[in-house]
Amino acid sequence: MTNRYDKIPDHKVVKSAMQQELTDKQIECVKSEIETAALQNDDKVHIDLMSFNPNQKRKLEQVLKSKGYQLVEESNWSIIIDL
Repeated sequence: MTNRYDKIPDHKVVKSAMQQELTDKQIECVKSEIETAALQNDDKVHIDLMSFNPNQKRKLEQVLKSKGYQLVEESNWSIIIDL
């Protein structure tokens, strides 16, 4: 019977996941979107944030700004940046 309840994650695990930095997969996705837009001579890059939690979204915004990108539009679901 206790095995059924093991599927519910501990609060510490959930809290830790919420404070995570960007994952390697998320970083690779952002890099790919920027490179693809540059190769296609697009002046804007759309980054889908569906796999990002709020802390990761804030971290991504900080990283992009520190690298000189201008955030054109922000929502909970995506970021659009100027190239």
